[in-house]
Amino acid sequence: MKIRFIVLALVLATTLPTFAAGVEDWDGLKSDYTQLRKYMSSKRRIGPAERTALEGLLERLDGFIAANPDDRRALAMDISVATWLGRTERVERDYEMLAQLTDADAVWLAWAKMRLAENRYDDAGAMARSRPYDLAETPEIAIIDARSRMSRNEFQAAIDAIDAIPETGLAKPGIRATANRYRGMSERWLALWEEEMAARTAEDAAGTAPVLQLITSRGPVTIMLFEEQAPNTVANFIELSEQGFYNGTRFHRVEPNFVVQGGDPNSRPGTPGEPGTGGRGAQIPDEASRDDKRLHFAGAVAMAKAPNPNVPGSSIPNTSSSQFYVVLEPTESLNKEYTVFGRVIDGMEVLQRIRRDDELTAVTTISRPEREYKATTMLPPSVPPAGTTIELP
Repeated sequence: MKIRFIVLALVLATTLPTFAAGVEDWDGLKSDYTQLRKYMSSKRRIGPAERTALEGLLERLDGFIAANPDDRRALAMDISVATWLGRTERVERDYEMLAQLTDADAVWLAWAKMRLAENRYDDAGAMARSRPYDLAETPEIAIIDARSRMSRNEFQAAIDAIDAIPETGLAKPGIRATANRYRGMSERWLALWEEEMAARTAEDAAGTAPVLQLITSRGPVTIMLFEEQAPNTVANFIELSEQGFYNGTRFHRVEPNFVVQGGDPNSRPGTPGEPGTGGRGAQIPDEASRDDKRLHFAGAVAMAKAPNPNVPGSSIPNTSSSQFYVVLEPTESLNKEYTVFGRVIDGMEVLQRIRRDDELTAVTTISRPEREYKATTMLPPSVPPAGTTIELP
């Protein structure tokens, strides 16, 4: 006889539900799942006790699915629980099983949405193009296709994907506005792409741009640096990299469909200081106001800055230090204030798999001009220059 797991009540304002022992059945699973979902909604977090409860529910679902392999409801519930726990491989397995039971577009759409939410643009796009969807019924799949194309800077293909949605699909709630937003973004980026391609062609032909490699726990990511358009920022990155400054740090920030960020010495395990607040002990001037500055196309590498607490969505000038990020999609909002100093030339699929706290083992130099790289830096505003006399009241 299967014994239902019992979760100890937490000494909190709201306690986890407790489940009585009994024979496993669908009604019992559904009831316990509903209680857990309500509990987590009130707490908005998954702590140790919640994780234990969810893992226990997965074990029970394993038994139920084995006994009822054609029950789609159990697979859908398993997808939800496994998603909460971050069990990507299990979610993939569930969707594969569900797709074998039903060939409905809705299943494939949900699967593609899951992959996109995990920054797996290539996987989501491949799924969007893998079958002849009815775009009148599932127009969202065309938007996923467009976003996958944008993540590869294929802007005309993204526009074509949006334009394939019929009027009946655009008439569905929220679709027209979303489609117009991504189509408009693609048009604006397409207008800038010719100039960017000219710059890339010149870089490739010259063969002198520094090339470095991020060695991550997920694999290598190779980047080319824009020494012509951001010379001091490039000097800063090369200087720190070749000192081993980044070795053993973590990617402390991974924002879905936005950025992967690292370079903070505070992110090393056991290091005092809050991840996201550290740097090299000095700051470098912005280079985002140059006429020839590079923009945040997908795969752009740029320097992070301190946010301006007085102007939401803005940054404090000249506060870059060691932290850098890579954008997963073209991002217009960052172009004005943040210095782009490189681009990914190989390994975007690795970057898409990076998760928070994955390791940046090292940054190695593949090639660069033979000269000294030393950045011009500034002390943070709160630190007076050496030798300054401070008069006490």
